[in-house]
Amino acid sequence: MATELATFGGTEGLGTPGLLAEPVGESRREEPFKGFPDTEFAEEAREDALAAAFKAFSHPVRMRILVILSCQSDPMCVCHIESRFTLSQPTISHHLRLLRKAGLVNSERRGTWIYYSVRREGVQPLYSFMTSIIRD
Repeated sequence: MATELATFGGTEGLGTPGLLAEPVGESRREEPFKGFPDTEFAEEAREDALAAAFKAFSHPVRMRILVILSCQSDPMCVCHIESRFTLSQPTISHHLRLLRKAGLVNSERRGTWIYYSVRREGVQPLYSFMTSIIRD
């Protein structure tokens, strides 16, 4: 089986040369991005999309929003999400917009309210990536 270097760029100046450039098998290389269709994204674009999703997920408020939404079987009204925080409505809407742009939540307008739910196919690549890098 051929091996290739798994580089995610920007390793210069980290004080640990070659840490991110260890040989990995081809099958292991593809696993982290299995949630993204090969026909729509080139490998670099998949890496960029995954990084953007992790960036959106990395804020504590957005993590909490995703946890709240994941516990619901039905979409949740923005007013009910907002009531779980001490933050203002515009701040919660800002965080929801970032999650929506990253493809991690769905939104649906019902009259004047917007209902949100976790977009499982958006979260799956994060899960796949994290489970692929965990070593037993």
